[in-house]
Amino acid sequence: MPRLTLPDNTELNYEQPITVAEVAADIGPGLRKAAVAAVVNDNSVDLSFEISQDARLKVLTAKDEQGVEVIRHSTAHLLAQATKQLHPSAQITIGPVIEDGFYYDIAFERGFTDDDLAEIESRMKTIAAQKLNVSRSVVTKNDAVAMFREMGEHYKAQIIDELPDSEEITLYRQGDFVDLCRGPHVPNTEHLKAFKLTKVAGAYWRGDSSNEMLQRIYGTAWGSKADLQDYLDRLEQARLRDHRKLGQELDLFHFQEEAPGMVFWHDRGWQLYRLVENYIRNLLADYNYTEVHTPQLLDRSLWESSGHWETFKENMFTTDIEERAYALKPMNCPGHVQVFKRSLRSY
Repeated sequence: MPRLTLPDNTELNYEQPITVAEVAADIGPGLRKAAVAAVVNDNSVDLSFEISQDARLKVLTAKDEQGVEVIRHSTAHLLAQATKQLHPSAQITIGPVIEDGFYYDIAFERGFTDDDLAEIESRMKTIAAQKLNVSRSVVTKNDAVAMFREMGEHYKAQIIDELPDSEEITLYRQGDFVDLCRGPHVPNTEHLKAFKLTKVAGAYWRGDSSNEMLQRIYGTAWGSKADLQDYLDRLEQARLRDHRKLGQELDLFHFQEEAPGMVFWHDRGWQLYRLVENYIRNLLADYNYTEVHTPQLLDRSLWESSGHWETFKENMFTTDIEERAYALKPMNCPGHVQVFKRSLRSY
């Protein structure tokens, strides 16, 4: 006899186990229609989830941040389904939610083009309009591996094959499409109304440059078309103000592949840089700050004592000179500490 506590501390009592969808319907038909998923005792679940004991319950809609994440997750599946319908030879790999959207890595014999993205997005809208029910099922590891291998989805089969034997394998189906996923997902594709594919890029399988290159399709999805349009407007404003674009147009600076992320300052840009630098230097002097300068390249022993080497070595620029390992400083602090400890200081 589960007793459910809602976010406003209202309690609902039931004489037998009940699904989240049934609870939402009890609360009101409007909530049942808008519901996309739920949170039960801090765990995100589908509307089909059955509650059999006392729990805290929050039904999620497109107005909730967690609800929008579920929508984005489901839209990634929609992207994969549309791609498979248009390009049956493509193999799907992983499709996580990211900030403001999602992506899906896909193995395809050729690179996707902007025309491909427009075609895939159009097919996504067609599928969503079909209002396909989304269902969850639990299968054995061996059955899942065999199924995906038979489907020609070798990447999915590899992912499942490497999971621990104790891992619960859950699949989600919508129409002719099935995907490996923990969920949760929207109950029906009719909830996927506001989305857009934004770009395509290359991505190595599992982030390893020794593996094959995949096609990563990025997209964004929102709870309403108004929210989607607001986001696209912000993207356009950011594009117009892109420092890389303005730097070239105003002859201030440029970037080159030979120095990724580093700036080639032109005369006019360097003048502005120095003006800002001198303004900051004068401001610091006005507030009685002092300035020091420490080496750019330091022996690994310093980075070991600071903890950087153990934690960030793979992301630091390192070099070996005369049988000593050095690294470019990722921050000033360790060098400044060396200056500070050269003499005794009072509190």
